[in-house]
Amino acid sequence: MRLKHATTAQDELTEALASSFVNGTSDPNSSGKDVDDFVKEFREARKTYHKRVIWGERWTAGEVS
Repeated sequence: MRLKHATTAQDELTEALASSFVNGTSDPNSSGKDVDDFVKEFREARKTYHKRVIWGERWTAGEVS
């Protein structure tokens, strides 16, 4: 159950990251470095989300002992 909650929280975190980035990029003075920082942070957070999803699927299938 904790894994399920952690997966949902991670998904919400990545959605919030993406939303804040989209809302903050309306500034024409935003630099490429900001985009690079966002991409790096988003990819790491999303990687964690997908790992949790995989572990949840394995747990449900009984592949984790």
